[in-house]
Amino acid sequence: MDIRQLNAFWAVSRTGSITRAAAMLGYSQSAVTAQIKNLESAVRTRLFERRRDGVRLTPGGERFLPYANRLLRLSEEAVSALAPEAPLTGRMTIGASESLTTYRLPDVIRHFHAAHPDVHLMLRTFHEGPDHMMEALVRGDVDIALTHCIDPGPVGVPARRLAPEPLALVAPPDHPMAAGDAVTTDELRRTRTLIVQASCVYDTALRASLPGVRAVPPLQFGTIEAVKTAVRSGLGVALLPRVAVTEQLRTGELVELRWEPGVTISSYVLLGKEQDGSQLLSALDSLLDRVVREWHQPAAAHVPCDELG
Repeated sequence: MDIRQLNAFWAVSRTGSITRAAAMLGYSQSAVTAQIKNLESAVRTRLFERRRDGVRLTPGGERFLPYANRLLRLSEEAVSALAPEAPLTGRMTIGASESLTTYRLPDVIRHFHAAHPDVHLMLRTFHEGPDHMMEALVRGDVDIALTHCIDPGPVGVPARRLAPEPLALVAPPDHPMAAGDAVTTDELRRTRTLIVQASCVYDTALRASLPGVRAVPPLQFGTIEAVKTAVRSGLGVALLPRVAVTEQLRTGELVELRWEPGVTISSYVLLGKEQDGSQLLSALDSLLDRVVREWHQPAAAHVPCDELG
């Protein structure tokens, strides 16, 4: 096998399409197909299952993927070691929870791309919760993951805490609980709650704070934006990251109820066990250290990332 074959395998596995992989790599479709066939011949295993809507990794391809990722990363690290002053190159797939993708990562990606324009970044958003992201990290589907976890954080993968993530229990302004004092656990257990997924960390935090069975089953909406729309429509209340509802609280579309969950949530960066020493990951990790200082400052106090020491 050679690097071109591994590049083709990586691109097809990421895009699920020969056509999209060819466009990503700047090759013809026939060239990508030939590289995949040659690689399958070299490893004596069928790596992709051809389907009407594209291609999908076979079980053998799933097993081969983390090794291919490590080989490609090692190749890129070797080139960088021989030319340490040269700009960083390579590829990196970032997995992130929906709220981090929407409200925290755009500035990180913008500054990283400005500093390292030759690095090809891919972003994969997860709605299901940190466990799914950790599984993707172990499989090699993503190189680094950014997620919210209940403190003291995840187990099973190397993780570093970035910052606390304040939560807000929100409701429409005319909700009965909006006019009262602090919401009691009993009141909340008897109120319709709206959630992203049963496995998402916000519902996990809510369940941990409400011992016993909720008298009213929650409604699941799949995304934070859908949950916010449902809350505004009067369907119930929701526990969400405060950053996701800042604008709605400012305009009065939503109100924050006086209630604190019994657990705390923070953002964490997760790394695969075999990725120590990667220059790309070190560069991103360093940038996160700088940008995270801004996350909980008032907007007027924010300092451009380029000016941070």
